Amino acid sequence: MKAHHWILLIVAVVIVGGFFLWPRTNTQAPTDELTGTWRGVAGPEAEYQWWMVYTFENGTYTLTTDSSYQEEGTYEITERFLDGSIIVKKLYANGTKEYDMTVLTTDDPNLITIEGAQLRRE
Repeated sequence: MKAHHWILLIVAVVIVGGFFLWPRTNTQAPTDELTGTWRGVAGPEAEYQWWMVYTFENGTYTLTTDSSYQEEGTYEITERFLDGSIIVKKLYANGTKEYDMTVLTTDDPNLITIEGAQLRRE
C-alpha cells in the first residue's frame, strides 16, 4: 500500500470512530432540579393550617408533615414535559409502594408545585 492509502485509511477510521464517540462525549446528564429542601405551608386564608417538608438528595427523599405522617424512600425523574412539569417515581415503605408524583417547575428555581401544593426551597 502506498502512503496516501494509509493516510486515507487512518482518516476514515477517525471519522467513523467520531460518529460513535460524539454522542457519548457531548451528552449532558439531566439536572436534578429537586435537590434540596422544600417547604410548603397553608396560606393564612386556608381553613386548615398545615405544612410539609420534602428533602431530595442523591436519589433519596424524606417527607415530614405537621401530622404524624412521614415518608422516606428513593426517587427518580422519569419524564420531563415542555410545560415544565416532571414525573417523579417514588419508591417508599421499604420498597413496597411506588407512586408517580407530578411536579411542576417554574421559571423561579426556588419554587415548585407538587400535586397542587406550592413549595419553596429553603
